[in-house]
Amino acid sequence: MWTDVKNWKSWDSSLKDSSISGEFNTDVQGILVLERGPKTNFQISSCQPNFSYTVKTHLPFAEMYIKRLIGYNNRKTIIRNEVWIEGPLSTFWWRLVGKKYQKMLPQMMEKFRILAER
Repeated sequence: MWTDVKNWKSWDSSLKDSSISGEFNTDVQGILVLERGPKTNFQISSCQPNFSYTVKTHLPFAEMYIKRLIGYNNRKTIIRNEVWIEGPLSTFWWRLVGKKYQKMLPQMMEKFRILAER
């Protein structure tokens, strides 16, 4: 489900649409159409198939990273999300965008879980 970029909107409520310009792999570019906000470009900055990937988006004077990891422990699937912003205006963007995204993560991951278990 993570590599099915076109359907990210089915579990990520911040998205209206998303697309990718090639196979899901490191350095591939894509476009995110936000539910409330502008269309933005992204890049898969790292990818370890079936384990993790990191998406990087550009903000004015900053970059936002979203890293998703999947693992297993004691016969349970563990999904972890990391969100951070780097750059001269990282504090500003964290207050404006990062905190809201962080608050949405539990609901997103619950939707993701439900869809994955079907």
